[in-house]
Amino acid sequence: MATTSEFGQPGGSAHEPDTAANGVLDEDLGADKLEDFTSPEWREHSRHFLVLSSAGKPIYSRYGDESQLSPLMSAIQAIISTFTDMSDPVRSVTMGGHTIVFYTNGPLYLMAVSDSGDPAELLRGELQYLHGQIVHILTSAQLTKIFEQRSNFDLRQLLGGTEGIIDQLVDRMDVDFSFALGSLDTLWMRYKLRERIGKALLAARPKGLLYAMVVSDMKLVTLVRPRKHSLHPSDLLLLFNMATSKTFLTGEHWMPVCFPRFNDQGFLHVYLNYITPTTALILVSADRDSFFSMTECRARIVDDLSADDTLQRLDDAAAQRALRPHELGARGLLQLYYKSKTRVQHFGTRFADGVTEDQKRRTINAYKRLRLYMTGGGTHPLRIVYCRCGTGTVLAWQSSGFELYASVVAAMDVKSMIRLVNSVLEWIRHEEDHLFVINSPSY
Repeated sequence: MATTSEFGQPGGSAHEPDTAANGVLDEDLGADKLEDFTSPEWREHSRHFLVLSSAGKPIYSRYGDESQLSPLMSAIQAIISTFTDMSDPVRSVTMGGHTIVFYTNGPLYLMAVSDSGDPAELLRGELQYLHGQIVHILTSAQLTKIFEQRSNFDLRQLLGGTEGIIDQLVDRMDVDFSFALGSLDTLWMRYKLRERIGKALLAARPKGLLYAMVVSDMKLVTLVRPRKHSLHPSDLLLLFNMATSKTFLTGEHWMPVCFPRFNDQGFLHVYLNYITPTTALILVSADRDSFFSMTECRARIVDDLSADDTLQRLDDAAAQRALRPHELGARGLLQLYYKSKTRVQHFGTRFADGVTEDQKRRTINAYKRLRLYMTGGGTHPLRIVYCRCGTGTVLAWQSSGFELYASVVAAMDVKSMIRLVNSVLEWIRHEEDHLFVINSPSY
């Protein structure tokens, strides 16, 4: 992946990134990358994600140095290959309290191991996102070409420096419900403010710009797109994950990026710059030589938004990040997610005061499981599912137009819980214009 500062020309070609330029995304490696896979510290992690080539060559491990995992990677490769040769691909294995899930795509083999009770279907979806992030950096075409020419190629040569982005994705999928929902989180703000920002993006649009968006900490503020085309939410989630890497918090960046669900064979080119300390401007172009055009576009947008107090109001909205449960007027609500199916967007509140980090994690995991129960298919999909646990009650509710997930205090009975949800749905109907990106600008 190539990148430039405000003083540099973009590297790489329209089809293949410059290998030498990949190193500019270097992230500080944490102590968990130095763990020995035979050590108690490595084994104590509740979730492991591993990637290897079909030849058994190590590519990625969330924890430890993957170069030390060659014996383990070879064993994984042998297991997958054996079942593949039998025309019965191995998908998952349960061993004691561990769930092991395998996912293969072209020359890459991916494996997840969890002792947190994660369902196999959920882990498989996360492996697909992990594969997508690698394609996001390299394209499927390049992966196929590389391994056709050299089956034992060390892909870390091309991914070097991007480990921090992939680590961030793996960690984020554990705690961010967006990936399981498959939709975009939106930043709550007044409709007029969102409209004002969208108009500024559209007015500054140069020739060759395909998409323009403003994003704050994985939350979409607004988006400008072609009238008849849109990017898939999973592609945008991968882009937003990359954009929130600390590598990109300062300076202007210009890089080739593959959007797997849009076209996994080639690159578009992405300009990225933080116009406030917490808010990024992302511009997407098909022209690899349009860096300076995008820089000028950014300057026009910032000048426009700075002409009044719009940029400051945007920064204030981003600082708030999410609504608090009490702002929805629902007593006993600890946390809530609401997804609009038609817009493929969602919003989530903060957790109520007093909820511990462990309780937050368990609540999100409960949401994920309930969603699988509720949306698992079949002729009679469940409409409402709830479960009680030590810290409260968790509920999932869906209709043709929405999905809702709520955590409420343990003492609340079912009737009170239904009344609470109905009051929240009424509140959402009144606040919809401020919660979601509605009628985003198009050209």
